Amino acid sequence: MDSRGLPIRFHEMTKDKEIVIVAEDACGWPNLARTVGEELVCIYFNRPSHGLEEGDLVCSASSDGGLTWEFRGTPAPHPVEGNRMHLAVGSAGNGDLLAFSSGFSVKESQFTGFGNQWLSRSSDEGRSWEVNEVPDVPEHCLGAIPFGRILKLSDGRLAYSCYCSEGKENPSKTWVVFSSDDGATWPTSVQFGEDDSNEATLLEVDPGRLLAAARTHIDHHVKLCESSDAGETWSDISPLTLPMQHPADLIKLGGDLLLLTYGIRNRGLMGIGARLSQDGGITWRAPWVIHQFGEEATDCGYPSTVLLDEDGTLLTASYTDYESSLGKKAHGYRTIAFRWSLQEYLDEKALQSISDGELLNI
Repeated sequence: MDSRGLPIRFHEMTKDKEIVIVAEDACGWPNLARTVGEELVCIYFNRPSHGLEEGDLVCSASSDGGLTWEFRGTPAPHPVEGNRMHLAVGSAGNGDLLAFSSGFSVKESQFTGFGNQWLSRSSDEGRSWEVNEVPDVPEHCLGAIPFGRILKLSDGRLAYSCYCSEGKENPSKTWVVFSSDDGATWPTSVQFGEDDSNEATLLEVDPGRLLAAARTHIDHHVKLCESSDAGETWSDISPLTLPMQHPADLIKLGGDLLLLTYGIRNRGLMGIGARLSQDGGITWRAPWVIHQFGEEATDCGYPSTVLLDEDGTLLTASYTDYESSLGKKAHGYRTIAFRWSLQEYLDEKALQSISDGELLNI
């Protein structure tokens, strides 16, 4: 889909994967979710800018596992001289899609201020959205930036994360925010990520045990944080990536098998990396690179990943300003998606821990 909401069908086969364009002229920061009808939706910022243009959060949908995408709706239309670009996305207990958003105030391509969080809700799989411009969140979170996934916890609550930046080279602060009424109100927050954390993606591994893969602001690596009491208290566990490798997405594939995907923004290797844990996040296998954008890429990342089937096929959405596989069309901001398989990377024992414990068909 281009920035006007027109469907895009172009896709390109590479040696290992199929690159699909979700949206042209879209810096993106994409976030994938599933509808109650098992369609995929991708919510993203629809302008080719890091927030210095007016623009919206829009939603595209795929009914064929991410091979084609069509415009679905607008979760957060921008205010006058502003945009909606930061986001946290997930589903309520009743199946509604939820999207927290925030953005910048801009004038003549200049930053003029921050916009507070909004909460958008869709009960028709992303086609129409009700926008609450003053959601019931703790006051210190109202001006914070939402990120990652909105979780449905085993105790019935919803949870998402948001952060405040204290400026360049200064540590950031991050909170997890909870709702006990299916997203109507969000009265409780807990700060986590000792000393420095901002963009954090949340995962409930077991009932009451939460993990967060959090970006740090000072050197921009991703670290693992953990709570064993349903988010009441948190500890920093260990680094997960090197500096300038951020931010991350963290999903559960089955049993104790976890997958971390993250942006690699080191010059000379601009791509998407992955790490796997087979013991619920206690230890992690060595990283590998699942995609490289090309030597001319200068801006990329922000992966969002979903498991498509029990054979280990995954879909990762990301954004980039250069995609080498597109040849003459390589330059330009776009949101892309690609399917890839764990079977290319995992041994037989690891494959057995996906889904129902049975060995996957190879």
